[in-house]
Amino acid sequence: MAGAGILTLAGIIAKVLSAVYRIPFQNLVGNTGFYVYQQVYPLYGIGVVLALSGWPLFISKIITEQTDGERKQLVARRLFWVLFIISCLLFLFVYGGAPLLALGMGNDLKLTPVIRAVAWMFWFMPFLAVGRGFAQGQLHMMPTAVSQVIEQLARVGIIIGVAWWGVHAGWSIYKIGTWAMAAAAFAAMLATLYISRTIKSVWQTPISRAVKKDREIGWLRIFQRLWSEGNLLAMLAGLLVLLQLVDSFSTKGLLVNSGLSAHAAEYAKGVYDRGQPLVQLGMVLATAVSTSLLPVLRSHAVRKEDGAFIHDFQMMLRLSLILSGVATTGLIAIMPVVNQVLFSTREGSQALMVFVITIVPATIILIVTSVLQSLDYTRGVGWFIILTMLVKYILNMLLVPKFGIMGAAMATLLSLMPMLYFVLRRLPIKLRRQWHGRYWWYKLITTLLVVVLTAGSWCWLSDKLFGSSRLASLLTLITSALVGIIMFIVMIWRLCLLSKEEWYTLPKGDKVYNFLERKGNLCD
Repeated sequence: MAGAGILTLAGIIAKVLSAVYRIPFQNLVGNTGFYVYQQVYPLYGIGVVLALSGWPLFISKIITEQTDGERKQLVARRLFWVLFIISCLLFLFVYGGAPLLALGMGNDLKLTPVIRAVAWMFWFMPFLAVGRGFAQGQLHMMPTAVSQVIEQLARVGIIIGVAWWGVHAGWSIYKIGTWAMAAAAFAAMLATLYISRTIKSVWQTPISRAVKKDREIGWLRIFQRLWSEGNLLAMLAGLLVLLQLVDSFSTKGLLVNSGLSAHAAEYAKGVYDRGQPLVQLGMVLATAVSTSLLPVLRSHAVRKEDGAFIHDFQMMLRLSLILSGVATTGLIAIMPVVNQVLFSTREGSQALMVFVITIVPATIILIVTSVLQSLDYTRGVGWFIILTMLVKYILNMLLVPKFGIMGAAMATLLSLMPMLYFVLRRLPIKLRRQWHGRYWWYKLITTLLVVVLTAGSWCWLSDKLFGSSRLASLLTLITSALVGIIMFIVMIWRLCLLSKEEWYTLPKGDKVYNFLERKGNLCD
């Protein structure tokens, strides 16, 4: 539990950094510069998911299964060389195929050096994945947590520094994008240096001939498990990145086909890409609370504590819906001022309102698939991820030419619905039965409507009173957010939407509950 807490904290820090740095970056380089970065970002995102989430989680699982240190080290060594070969192939594909990838990303050959800058990070993936997975498999969470924070801090610092220097030095947006993407390789190198002691420990023990001949940890068996289990974990962790990849290869071209010039399409795509950090920020609290409960669920599953497992899962699902729901409605209510304060203009606010609705299905999919993994109920999930990408591409083809970036936002939201339905249906019936109390949906919808109406009304009124400059919008944003938060707390208090146990699960929830308890009328 302590190790899980360390990983959760590191994950929250990394997610916040990953979302927040894009705001000053966009302010420095503008919408077109942001477009250049975001077009290539999914290639980096896939590498991060493999080196940080999917592969280390799989490696830790297979390491834990081994009965002695000799077998653990042999498995780790063989996985390292398998991943090293895969990383070489990925590097050759991305670096050598950069011109073709650039043509696919909106027929923009100027993206070639930006794509090639990303390719260098793939060399560090086997070191990071095996180092982190081997440590986690022995319940040592600190190497993963610290290396994760080091990597993000270094990358964010380099990206912001490059953007500031490049703008003042008069660099082109493509040169800035190239150096910003190169930050990934520098950051991965620093993280590798930190975790190098763990990597060295993999080669400490001589391996006996008998262990080497064990077919259960043979080369073919390890590769098969990596392909089926490890890649599935990576795809699940990187679902939103995969949808971004579809956008990179389709949205700009479709905007151009609809009548926009290449520059106008790039600018519009840059505006649309503002939604990515907003969705990430909106998911942080719900996923953080859920991630902290997942180790408890795994513990219940191992001990066969069915009643406790059902209770804690249903509580986690309710909390995730409430938190992702209020994050979504709050952002929708004050989107124009959020857009202006963070990104300097109010362009594309309607499209971003639709985009942030993906917070709810994306959060539920992430949480439910994590639970399905702990129960080994993931059969068929991989095919649905591929189906989600295909649906996204088809919807982009249908909607972007007619509705522009609004169509791209609608396509992202709608493409998640089949996946959401499938993962919920894959849950055992006992987990889905009676997971909420009487009138629970009525209470939730009423709460969210009150939040969106009060925060939205105050936002509109404040806009009229103080004006729509960026400084005035900041004041409007702060006060509207406070109104929304206060009304949210009041409504869940008055409608008894949360139990005492659920209050205590939230960050600082115990203090809020105790304060409200003194006011009376609290439900248990």
